[in-house]
Amino acid sequence: MADVPNTTKILALKKILLEETDEEHKLSMTDLIDKLQLAITANDPIDKKRIKRYIESLNESGFEILQEGEKYGKIVYSHQSRLFETYELRMLTDAILSASFVTEEQAKNMISKLSQLTSKHIAKTLPSPIKYNKSMNHIYHLTKVYIDKIHQAIDEKRVITFKYGKFNIDRSFELNRNGQEYIYHPYGLIWDQGFYYMIGQKENKVGLSNYRVDKMRDVEVTEHRFKSKDYNIDEYLHINFHMFSGQGEWVEIEFKDKSLINPIIDKFGLDADIKKVDDDTFILKTKAIVGEGFYNWFRGWGSKAKILSPPSLVKQMKDEIEKMYQLYS
Repeated sequence: MADVPNTTKILALKKILLEETDEEHKLSMTDLIDKLQLAITANDPIDKKRIKRYIESLNESGFEILQEGEKYGKIVYSHQSRLFETYELRMLTDAILSASFVTEEQAKNMISKLSQLTSKHIAKTLPSPIKYNKSMNHIYHLTKVYIDKIHQAIDEKRVITFKYGKFNIDRSFELNRNGQEYIYHPYGLIWDQGFYYMIGQKENKVGLSNYRVDKMRDVEVTEHRFKSKDYNIDEYLHINFHMFSGQGEWVEIEFKDKSLINPIIDKFGLDADIKKVDDDTFILKTKAIVGEGFYNWFRGWGSKAKILSPPSLVKQMKDEIEKMYQLYS
């Protein structure tokens, strides 16, 4: 059997150190020799001098290999410098698993790729897709392709076309507007509540709007370019994604439980207009987008929250409560 080139041996040694060593797992010279000999499956013998030369070459190339002394004079070697810290990989893995637009199969593939950025020992500690049951089988399989296309269109300021729809009561997906195409100028993508949303402007329309990417179909990037208008996207995001779709207006809500301050701060931020009334009560003032989503969110607080203004919204909420009361009468 012909000798294996030195470059092949060096790369094989690099792979061994990358996959099998980290801060807690190190290999002795004997370990390195045995593993490299097994990896190259050649009759060419490997000795300590060769390993040391290979280690020197890898260090010079920027692949740092640490040499440490242990008990009884034993020398061990490891590669500990990674592109991502372990906690960063865990955060990325958690983000993938919590993303509603990512299917279970896609999550497994992405986490498998992330696992290759660390040692096999640390990879085993990353969260497993098996522990998550998102029940998101309805997520369209081309969503990941559409995300790439929209990013391209945003970068190149190109007009896109797409169709949009939703699930009906029979759990079948049906297109809006009888399948008519939307012509759109995409300005950005935002990830909110586990879903991707495209933000931009409909052609020949004034103002911004947004669409959930997993509900889009037949997304195409056209050859036509658009000129961005000077919209305040930050304000749009604050209003639409801190609250809900509908007509924007100032709202005051009284919360009668001091423990609710944390979820309110989580949603609106530390800069939210919050006024303390007493040790158990506070009032939130915010420019909310009032619509069905708002009502659903507000009702979730039950008797712990009360709308103070505007009067029209107070009346609407009273009417809604009366309807609920009648439903259970």
